[in-house]
Amino acid sequence: MAPGSYGGMAIDREIGLPVVPVIGVLSDKKAFIPAPNAAEVEAIFDAPLEMFLKDENRRAEEKEWKGHKYLLHYFDFEAESKKFVIWALTAGILIETASLVYQRPPAFLEQRPYFWNGCADEQTVMP
Repeated sequence: MAPGSYGGMAIDREIGLPVVPVIGVLSDKKAFIPAPNAAEVEAIFDAPLEMFLKDENRRAEEKEWKGHKYLLHYFDFEAESKKFVIWALTAGILIETASLVYQRPPAFLEQRPYFWNGCADEQTVMP
């Protein structure tokens, strides 16, 4: 793993944001009993992964940090009569994951922040 790289995401050291996305496949969704930290997780729901490649129910805001422009993505999603917004780092992780799984780029301009300068490769993805 390269210096400054955490799993599939290389993070600029000045940000200090080590995030290690862990992705799994549930063979029996009903048997999954999550135990979220209530201080960090408001709700648990599932959304179709492919939605993070589509330009539907998505909006973005242009941001700037230290002179570098990037897009902050927001995806609106409704499940069980509740509305959710999946945004920022979570949206970025899911865009990257969907791109890897479906082997295609999103249908919109991604424009990542410069400090998110890496992505998963054959050394960071398990078969």
